Amino acid sequence: MSSGSSRASSPFDSNEIEQPRHSKYYFKDGNVVFLIEKVLYNVHRYFFERDSAHFHSILENVQGADEQNPIVLPGVRSADFDEFLAILYPTDFRRPTEKTTAQWTSILHLAAEWGFESIQLLAIDKLTATAIPVDKIVLGRRYGISDWLPGAYEAVCKRADSLTVEEGMKLGVEDIIRISAVRQVYGCAKARYETKHLSKDLGDIFGLEKPLEQCYQDPGEPGRDSASGIRGLPNPRPKPLPMDSSGKP
Repeated sequence: MSSGSSRASSPFDSNEIEQPRHSKYYFKDGNVVFLIEKVLYNVHRYFFERDSAHFHSILENVQGADEQNPIVLPGVRSADFDEFLAILYPTDFRRPTEKTTAQWTSILHLAAEWGFESIQLLAIDKLTATAIPVDKIVLGRRYGISDWLPGAYEAVCKRADSLTVEEGMKLGVEDIIRISAVRQVYGCAKARYETKHLSKDLGDIFGLEKPLEQCYQDPGEPGRDSASGIRGLPNPRPKPLPMDSSGKP
């Protein structure tokens, strides 16, 4: 996501087409207009100049940023900017802001990109208390939060459940291999099935076609579920039957 900005200089883009105003963050007394995903925000430049070196350098060269010439923030989602502005403009000072891990992550990303140090530290504090270990590994690597990493790696390596597909996509191949190696070497994972059943379960786990002779064998021991339900792995889709030369199965 790019954190750069530009001015809407095309008459076609800014003058002839009237962009909608944000229902909440278009203030009558605002003095800087941003355009994000075709939505206009009229906010107070003071906060952006005071807390962000990134915006300070932009706004000191801007005499006026109104609806006709808004500052465009490319690559920024309107939903993420809304979450960020909710921190700058709290509605209830008595209650702490309650947000999900995904919301705090988007706030952390924008704060880090734009150099809002105090908001970045706030997001880190909130995520320290709420983020799961896998997310702490991913975010800790991405934003240099080294304090998170030892405890998060240990929690993932020592837990009983294997990684889910979604978690694996977040972590990447290298971390998956290292975590798997640690769990094997240190015996962190407790076996749920005996290895004698593995050859029969491979087809279900990896979506393999069973040899013809296995189709007529006993389906398995009574009372023992197949390992195809490994946490986070969807059941493989059935494969189409082979066709003969006439195109019929």
